[in-house]
Amino acid sequence: MKPIALFALAVVVGAPLIPHASAGAQSASTSLDAARRSACAPAGDLHFVCGLINVEDFLPVDGGRWLVGSSYQAGSVGLYLIDTAERTARPVALSIARVRDARYQGCPAPDLSKLSTHGLDVVPAGAGIATVYAVNHGGRESVEIFRLEAARDAAQWTGCVLMPPGANGNAVAALPSGGGFVVTKFMDTRDKQGFQHLMAGAVTGVVYHWTPGRGFSEVPGTRLPGDNGVVVSRDGKWVFVNAYGSDEIYRVALSGGAQPTSVKVAFHPDNLRWAPDGTLFDTGQFIEPRRSGGPPRPDAWATVRLDPRTMAVTTLVKEPGTAEFGDATSAVQIGDTLWFCTFRGSRVAYRAVSSAP
Repeated sequence: MKPIALFALAVVVGAPLIPHASAGAQSASTSLDAARRSACAPAGDLHFVCGLINVEDFLPVDGGRWLVGSSYQAGSVGLYLIDTAERTARPVALSIARVRDARYQGCPAPDLSKLSTHGLDVVPAGAGIATVYAVNHGGRESVEIFRLEAARDAAQWTGCVLMPPGANGNAVAALPSGGGFVVTKFMDTRDKQGFQHLMAGAVTGVVYHWTPGRGFSEVPGTRLPGDNGVVVSRDGKWVFVNAYGSDEIYRVALSGGAQPTSVKVAFHPDNLRWAPDGTLFDTGQFIEPRRSGGPPRPDAWATVRLDPRTMAVTTLVKEPGTAEFGDATSAVQIGDTLWFCTFRGSRVAYRAVSSAP
């Protein structure tokens, strides 16, 4: 998306009119505001927050007062804050911390203007402060770590970990203790046909386990066709990971030693997110072959609920791809509202939980 999207964002979040404007200018501004509201009008039971750039993933901050979202386009804004009460959004002001986290020594600071953030994880510290882990493709393949202060609309970069050579990162999940995390390799950056290969069922990815002072190791049993979304159980013993190319969700022991369990779904599963009741939301796309020529069409998408103990799956939402919103990648629940994001487009969506089947 072009930089004009940032101007649109200012309008969406309620930038005030200039004082003492002429009646004609006020009328033109009012008409422009009305046109933008119309462009962001609901579609069916989906409502939107508009003026964003490719929010591929998001997670609650401060108990759901905000959602922190990624921006999957190089040179965009890096991170967003979405106000779940006001239904508005704004970019996060990013800076480099003077004092960095000692666990990430030797990793150079990024060019913040080149960030292209993808999968996220959030570790809350209370009062709107949280550590944000962000998979990044802008300028390098890495996991970038930020200290977010939601009340100030600001985040400081405090460290990073560079991905192993050739690893195209996708999703990240912090471990509950020890300062480590797991991160998925979707495919190899050196394979120009990597996406086609994984969609044909070829093994292209893995889940990496990173720990301070030891670096990366592979999580046993996670070499899959396009390792995508990933979460870790509350006790840190189990990893849940999506195999995008084979339409499967896997449960794997972090330390190995247990047979992986999997379940098939009817779509290409993208991101996994914990639901308030301890189940998991899994969201992905029904990708159709692209027509030659003309703009790409949004794909239909779905969110299912996964029982982490039984691996039973039930459908929660199934939506057609529309001009307003398609290709959903992640879902979270805040109160009685379900929120959805997508790797493409200028908005995030939300709907009442009660409107889901």
